[in-house]
Order: sequence, then C-alpha cells, then structure tokens
Amino acid sequence: MTVIRAPLASIWSRVCKFFALPSRFASVERVKSYRVTEEPDFYKRGGFHPIFLRHRKYVALKVLRADCYGGSHDIFEKEILLKIRDISAKSSHQGRHHMSGLLDHFQERGPNGDHICFVFDVLGHHLDFQTAKYEDGKLPVTAVKLISRQLLLGLDFLHRECGVIHTDLKPTNILLELENANDAVAHYLSAVPPRMHHRRDVATPLREVISTPLISEMQEPRVKIIDFGVASWKEKHLTELIQSPALRAPEVTIGASWDVGVDIWSLGCLIVELIQGIVLFSGQASSRGSWTAEDDHLARIIEVLGPFPLDFIKKGSRASEFFDEEGNLRRIPNMKSTSLERLINGTTKPFLKPRDMADADVPVFVDFLKGMLTIDPRSRKSAAELLQHDWIKPG
Repeated sequence: MTVIRAPLASIWSRVCKFFALPSRFASVERVKSYRVTEEPDFYKRGGFHPIFLRHRKYVALKVLRADCYGGSHDIFEKEILLKIRDISAKSSHQGRHHMSGLLDHFQERGPNGDHICFVFDVLGHHLDFQTAKYEDGKLPVTAVKLISRQLLLGLDFLHRECGVIHTDLKPTNILLELENANDAVAHYLSAVPPRMHHRRDVATPLREVISTPLISEMQEPRVKIIDFGVASWKEKHLTELIQSPALRAPEVTIGASWDVGVDIWSLGCLIVELIQGIVLFSGQASSRGSWTAEDDHLARIIEVLGPFPLDFIKKGSRASEFFDEEGNLRRIPNMKSTSLERLINGTTKPFLKPRDMADADVPVFVDFLKGMLTIDPRSRKSAAELLQHDWIKPG
C-alpha cells in the first residue's frame, strides 16, 4: 500500500488548471484530515477506481491502473473517449447526449508507474441502484421505454458515427444524469459523513454514491453510458472474450466473429431485466460437475429462443465444446422449452405481466425484444432499425 495524499494533491492541481481554479489541496476535504492509503483490494476487475474531488465545480476522476497503458496489452479507452469527444463536437446525432463525455485527461506518475487520469461530469445512480428501490426490481414501463430509446440512440451514435463497440453494456454502466450536479454533490457532502474503511490504523476512503431521485419522480430522466475500459473498435478488437456472462451474446460464447450486434444482444437482456426483474440467461455450473456455467447459459438461450442454426454453430471456433454434429448440447440433453411471451405474460411470479403494461402492449414489446434477442447476429436488428419500432416511438 502506498500513501496517495501527495499524488492526489498533484492531480488536484491539474484539475484546477483545467477549470482555471486556484490550486488548493485543502479543498479536497474528504482526504485532507487522514493518512489515506491506496488499497489494491478495492480496485474492481478492470482496474478502475473513481475519486471524487470538491471545489467550485465538482468533477469525477477515473484513475487507471499503471498497467492499463505501457504494459503488455494496452487498452483503447483513452483513444475511444477522445474519438467520442471529437465526433460529438461536430455531430448533431441525439445519441451523443447519452455518452459520459470526457472533459479532460492527463498523466500522473505514481509509485507503480504512470497513471492515465480522466475527468468527467459527476453522474447519479446506476440502474441497479434504481431497480433495487422498486418492487421485485421492476422499473415502471414508461421509464424503461424512455431508457431503451436513449440507450439505442447512444448505441447508434457509438456504432455508426464513432465506429466503437462498448462490449460491456450492463445496469452498472448506465448512470442517471443529475439535474443539478453541483447542488446535489454539495448537499450530499454537507449531509453525509465521509465513509472510511479502517484497518491496522490505516484509513481508506470508500466509494461515495450521490443521492439520486427515483426515476419515476424525475421530470425528464436521462441516462448516460459510461466505462469504455474494455470497449473495442469495430475494426480492431481489444479481446475476443467480452461481456458479462449473463449478457454475453451467443456468437461470443461459441467463438464466432462478432460486431456491434453484441451490444444489441446485451441491451435486449438488460431490458427484460428492467421490466421483469429477472436475469434472463444466467448460467450456473452443475454441482456434480456434469455441465459448465457456459453450457447452462446456452441451454437457457435455447429454452427461450429455440435451437441454434447449424450454419451458425459451424462458425464458432469453440462450438464443438458445446454442441454435437446435429446441433444438440453435449452435456445438457433435457431442456424445458418456454418463450419470451411466457416470460413477459406468464401465470406465476416473476413472469407475471407488469401491472402498468397494457394487454395490447405485450405482443408489441415481445416483437421489440425479438429484434434484439436473435441467436444469429446476421438477423439481429441494428440500433437504427430498433429506433423505428412502435414500442419506443415517442408519442
């Protein structure tokens, strides 16, 4: 562990220069009174740890681990964020408003090497925080329609104008915009004591979450897509194994080629989760070792959407690990067939139709989902096509 107060002072000085503010480290009130240390265990997978600093304008800093750049396999985050910023400045596409825009970036020398630091606007809750506040984790249907449209606008902008694939679309990477970020942060800091973790006489600051109204209480809720740490270019992939396991597209699991359609698949899974409070295609390994979590993930897809097309299976470099020559799963022969219709308009919890969804809306919604949750990515709709669907058309 290494003391980070001095590095924070240096980082603060750079942020002050960006906003033309006086450089006073005393303004970082959450850390100045403690011997604060950097705790490696507090880094989440992916190597990112946000730090929030206080002054006349509140900003969020994302400080990358030193090995994200200059190591054996550089990520693309800085280049992608700069591309999004440059395109946004010239574009009139509405989707640009649903990206977490880069305000500035700089490099900081630390005890473990050089850290790339990004400056962003402060945002509110991610969608997991919001769903936890509603019965059975279900958001209001009107809110999900609005969120879905905004996310599709963002993905269309990202895919078509920026040439970028996010590859990690999930509830925790979708944040609500604060109506007045400065006021919200100032109120939070004055009302909530600093959260610290104490171990062996060492105090470590914990992540702070700015209070955010319920989405149903917001006049004009707006979401933004964050975290491009594992994003890829359309023409150049960072890695071939992408996405959270439950949101992973079939082509990725079987080792076939993939493109922007992986984001569309994740979005389809995510929308079902927001509407019904269920994780659609989670996979769990057999306690007896007879099948893997990936086998179960594929089985759940087949139970809902039907068998994998044979010509699609043949394109996967890993397909033979899961399927036999006839397209059957090797380790899970017996499955219980169901459908998207039954999952949205079933007879038992958690598959009951949402109370705020009209009966006539159910087939329209299911059709919307089928455009995203298509096993063969060649038949999956693009973000631009989905934006024309009746379920999310405004008015």
